[in-house]
Amino acid sequence: MLRKLIRKMVNKNKDEPTKNDPLDSEIVGKYREIYLTRATDELIRERGQDGGTTTALLAHALEKGTVEAVVTSTTTTEAWKPEPVIVTDPDELIETAGSKYSISPNVSVLDRAIASYDSVALVGTPCQITAVKKSEVYPYGMTSVMDRVELTVGIFCTENFQYENLLKLLEDIEVSIENVERMDISRGKFVVKTEDGDERSVPVSELGDYANEACNYCTDLTAEDADVSVGSVGAPDGWNIVLIRTKRGEKVFRSAVDDNVLEVKGIGEGDPNLLERLARDKKRRIHTSVCATWRPYHPNIPL
Repeated sequence: MLRKLIRKMVNKNKDEPTKNDPLDSEIVGKYREIYLTRATDELIRERGQDGGTTTALLAHALEKGTVEAVVTSTTTTEAWKPEPVIVTDPDELIETAGSKYSISPNVSVLDRAIASYDSVALVGTPCQITAVKKSEVYPYGMTSVMDRVELTVGIFCTENFQYENLLKLLEDIEVSIENVERMDISRGKFVVKTEDGDERSVPVSELGDYANEACNYCTDLTAEDADVSVGSVGAPDGWNIVLIRTKRGEKVFRSAVDDNVLEVKGIGEGDPNLLERLARDKKRRIHTSVCATWRPYHPNIPL
């Protein structure tokens, strides 16, 4: 029934956002549809972050041949330190699942990916997705790159950390990174769960001193330039919020729903107002502090 509803909504609004509880596009970026989703595969949900939507969607794209490779991140032998990786096998992709709360320069391997594959998907933070988008529109950009980037999946991001700053954050809350089982941002807090069952948290509002300096200049929480944006802000536990922004993102998403790779329900069971508020707060925080010169890009945000 829900799949039929999705198809009906999409076919009725080919060039305009659907009206399933739309958010302010000035705040979260233009989008066509918004849903709550999670992977139907229990292994993906277990290994992924929250609902495992990103992993399920991209593994499906590999299996269907929509893309030949996915540029994402994995952890190295050094505890929780991420590095970019090019993945072509769905099972290997599942092994990379889960958020890494430290910077991984995924765009740096994009040239290697397109040298070997004709269709590539990129997973990245908002700033990384925007960098690739700029390459598409800038006259002297990487035209050959964008011709082969079939899909971009952006991850919601409040801020990110250099690996050394992540270590310092964990040290300050008396957690050894070797003992970390899981990290997450939930209900306004950065939460660390350890292998011995302990749990520590820090309010997101107190993470500024640890964040990458460039994050001070970022107004984008929801990866506004992506084909599909995925995050947990405003979603119930174990689910993701997904913003489908482009026709090619819509095509991949619908295929995943039709093949029962993703479970989908209406956004009304989540808290989209929270997502909009935090996205607005990020823009307002920048405009009132170090980056007031960005205001012309978002003139409707009150100071």
